[in-house]
Amino acid sequence: MFNQLKNLAGDEYYLISSLLVFMLFFLIVGVYLLKLNKQHIQMMSELPIQDQKTIANEED
Repeated sequence: MFNQLKNLAGDEYYLISSLLVFMLFFLIVGVYLLKLNKQHIQMMSELPIQDQKTIANEED
């Protein structure tokens, strides 16, 4: 495995660019999640429960 890493011959640009894209993607997702409105997260987490209550009330 280490011999393959020693003999890249120009392919290291693909490895470095893919690593940067990977890190950039997760950095953007992390910043998005930290800045997300907490009320929106709470509302979205309660949606399945609210749907169950609505269905139960319609059956009565």
